[in-house]
Amino acid sequence: MRKTIFWGFAVLYGCASAPSYRSPLVPPPAAFRAVADSQPAATYVAPAADAQSLPTADNAAPSTPSDYWDRLNDTTLSRLLHEVAHANLDVQAAQALVSAANSDRVRSILDLTPSATVSGGWARQRIAATSFPGATGVFPDQTVWSTSVDASWDLDVFGQIRHGVQARGALADAADEQLRDVQVTLTAQLASAYFALRGAQEQLQVARQNADNQQKTLDLTRERASAGRGSAFDIERAQAQLSSTLAIIPEREAQVAAAQYQIGTLVGRSPTAVAQELDQAAPLPELPEVTGIANPETIVRHRPDVSAAERLAAAQGALVGAAKASYLPTVTIGGSAGYLAPEFSAVGDRTTMRYVIGPVITWPGLNLGRVKAEVDAASAREQAARAQYSQAVLTAVQDIETTLSRYRASRVQVVRLQEAAAASERAADLARLRYKEGATDLLAVLDAQRTELDAQDRLAQGRTDAATAYAALYRAVGGVSSER
Repeated sequence: MRKTIFWGFAVLYGCASAPSYRSPLVPPPAAFRAVADSQPAATYVAPAADAQSLPTADNAAPSTPSDYWDRLNDTTLSRLLHEVAHANLDVQAAQALVSAANSDRVRSILDLTPSATVSGGWARQRIAATSFPGATGVFPDQTVWSTSVDASWDLDVFGQIRHGVQARGALADAADEQLRDVQVTLTAQLASAYFALRGAQEQLQVARQNADNQQKTLDLTRERASAGRGSAFDIERAQAQLSSTLAIIPEREAQVAAAQYQIGTLVGRSPTAVAQELDQAAPLPELPEVTGIANPETIVRHRPDVSAAERLAAAQGALVGAAKASYLPTVTIGGSAGYLAPEFSAVGDRTTMRYVIGPVITWPGLNLGRVKAEVDAASAREQAARAQYSQAVLTAVQDIETTLSRYRASRVQVVRLQEAAAASERAADLARLRYKEGATDLLAVLDAQRTELDAQDRLAQGRTDAATAYAALYRAVGGVSSER
């Protein structure tokens, strides 16, 4: 019988033992294709961040590397980025969740220590005579005063509580990474909104400047018609092109306002007040050149979304260990001491003192089926978390590859658009000069001005797209970057 019990517990211990946690293996590429294909062209360096430098609950500072944004030399952008990292409501909500996760971790650690409660009370009672065999009659009413100190301590012989502590610790780490993910995401969103604002202001300026040039052409056409060198047909064509350009201006003004309001929401202030601060137009900042990504594996694994997914997988692994520990007995030492007296004045007398102390061993011997179901469910959740982590790694690689390629392409596009805008501006000037001297007709002027407006507007949009790609690159590398 003893051997049967021994081997039975040995089998249960084997079922309850959980393997040590290992991070899922999804190796990132040795080098990103967008970087390798661009050599020897210059690209941006996003090197690995040291693991100890990542923000924690106690160091939940903005994850905005100054070298990334300060190189743009835009003081307004730097100020707004500082605001979004501290005043944004989503950041504050994420910080509160970090505090909650840390409190849960502390509470789980305290489960390893003894617990004690103090109680006291008064009661009026009558004991039924049938409670005592052979007794007859009615027992008298009694007054009972009681005080008690009750304590218990789960010795955690087989590590169920310790696995719970590990799970809570991993969940607290995941909350830290989720806070960093919110900070990085909002920083990129704020930068994108700021670039969209400056781009819309530039497009608005382009539309107004072209409208002024077209107004001058219309005035010249009217003068020529008055002198008998033109016709009403020419006037109407010039007026139609001017009106079409003027129609663009309200749309651009609406885009400027929308970007201003978005920035106000992101920094946690009144959108109207922030819009007034950003009414003054300013050019888009010059973007830095890029060269490559240092240590892709470290960059990918230190992205906050990837790190959070890994920590969630670790938490689920620890919960599997806690579930398996339920196969085995729990050993608890309990005790209670106090006084039970018929009168308050007798509380504390030696004759009214009581106590009880001793170990308690519990084992779900008849509930092993339920325990197995809990273990199976925990194992399935761990498998799901590990799969989600692997997917996060693949998504991160895709994100970095895409943003690198897009940023490189957008910079090349801006160079070509600058050439086109400069050529179209020279062509429009020549067309106006030739028309003024009578060497060409109005149609050539209108066509040149239309081309000029389109080229300048596309250049402004191209600059905006390149700046937005720069912000997306910051998000893609997880906000950790420096020069190699």
